[in-house]
Amino acid sequence: MAPAPFTALARVVKSHGLKGEVAVEPAADLPFVLPIGLEVWFVPPPAGVRTGLIENVRRGPKGPLVKVSGVDDIGVAQKLVGADIMVRSDQLPEGWDEPVEAEDDPVGLTVTDAKRGDLGTIVEVIFTGANDVWVVEGPFGEVLLPVIDDVVRKIDWDAGSVAVTLLEGLLPDDATTP
Repeated sequence: MAPAPFTALARVVKSHGLKGEVAVEPAADLPFVLPIGLEVWFVPPPAGVRTGLIENVRRGPKGPLVKVSGVDDIGVAQKLVGADIMVRSDQLPEGWDEPVEAEDDPVGLTVTDAKRGDLGTIVEVIFTGANDVWVVEGPFGEVLLPVIDDVVRKIDWDAGSVAVTLLEGLLPDDATTP
């Protein structure tokens, strides 16, 4: 049986920023492979943009962030939400579909706030419509952290740590470590 001519690698879940970047969710149980310069198609095709070249891929707090040529502002990026990112199957690198560890899974990362220090370890991710929420258990008990740019400052996957800045109200003002 001949392989399918196209493979769905990810789905656009939301726009990110003002310059046309999109947050994507890799297709179920598939490694995330989007080499720079790879031609992609959006299915179903939104008005305006049907195809483009991968310009950049980087890690975001909730998963991969992708920039595609021709998607240069938030208006175009928002039209892509819900679309699958398809690539020609014969353009994928050899071995792309071999199982890999879930490298974007934040569960188990330690979380540190610049002001209060160690907050604990991420034990669960709650997926909401607007943004994910990390459940952190540690010296302050259970802390719910919205996964947004204002809170998550840096993820160091190699060190297994996350630097955050707590927003007002996430912990009581007088909360101290026990």
